[in-house]
Amino acid sequence: MTGAQFLKTTIILPVEDLYAAIAWYEQALGLDVRYVHGSGGRCESEDFANYAIMGRDAVEVHLILDEGGAAWTRAGTGHLSLTVQDVDAVYAEVQSRGIAIVRELRQEDWPARGFCLKDPSGNEVHIEQPI
Repeated sequence: MTGAQFLKTTIILPVEDLYAAIAWYEQALGLDVRYVHGSGGRCESEDFANYAIMGRDAVEVHLILDEGGAAWTRAGTGHLSLTVQDVDAVYAEVQSRGIAIVRELRQEDWPARGFCLKDPSGNEVHIEQPI
C-alpha cells in the first residue's frame, strides 16, 4: 500500500428546509452551526442558503437543501450514524429536550447499544455506543 492516507469522511444529509433542520440538530443533539452557504458564512439571516455545516466535538454533519437534483440530494434519503462515548447520557439529553425518539435505547444485534431519531426531513439518525 502507498503512503496515501484517508483522513476524514463527510456525512451530507439532504433536507427539505435548511433552517428547520439546523434548528432541529441544534435542539436535538446540541450541534453548533459552523457554516451556512449563502448567508455570509454564519446562520445570521435567512437569505437563500442551500448548505450548512454543523458540529459537536470532533463530529461534523453537513446539510444540503433538496432542490430536486440528484437522487442522493432528496430529503429523507439520508442516514446518520453517530458513535458516542456515553449513549445513556446522550439518550437522557435527547429525552430532556422533548425530542421524539423513534426507536428506544436497546441492545443492538451487534456489540453496541443504541437508539434512533428522525429529523424533520425524515432522515434516520442512529446513535450508539460500542460495547
